[in-house]
Amino acid sequence: MDEYFGFRNFRQFERTRREVRLPCDLLNDERFRRLSDAQKAHLLCLLLLAARMDNVLPHRPAKLGGLIGATEAVDISGLADFISVVSVDDDPRLGRARRSLSDAVRAAVMVRDGARCRRCGSARNLEIDHIVPSSKGGASEETNLQTLCRRCNRRKWKKLVPRF
Repeated sequence: MDEYFGFRNFRQFERTRREVRLPCDLLNDERFRRLSDAQKAHLLCLLLLAARMDNVLPHRPAKLGGLIGATEAVDISGLADFISVVSVDDDPRLGRARRSLSDAVRAAVMVRDGARCRRCGSARNLEIDHIVPSSKGGASEETNLQTLCRRCNRRKWKKLVPRF
């Protein structure tokens, strides 16, 4: 059984594409101040990684250490006040969030869209995109997928764009 963890009250952090703003509450929190410097550094690095991975991190200290470039082992138990651990069986959202699209669905969307970007008509660097992003509750069904070129997909990012 795979276990994952995420930060409690993760939505309180302001996130943009290039930055994560920490609330002063975290830095002034007595529990945070009691952590050792290494634990503080690990916590902040894990928070940045969580912003990149939709707040779903693997519960494997060796893997986490490699992901954040830690020189010491990451002791997750010392950060228990800030994180919550769940398993894939307990939260079905985790199982779906990490699954990629099947080749059949990908091909069906490409054929439907004529192997062209739906925004600019380009036939180069095509990607399959969620119209309503997965992070905002969008499903991985053909009706919620579209073909976009890499440039248009990066411009869209996680914004809701009206359907064509």
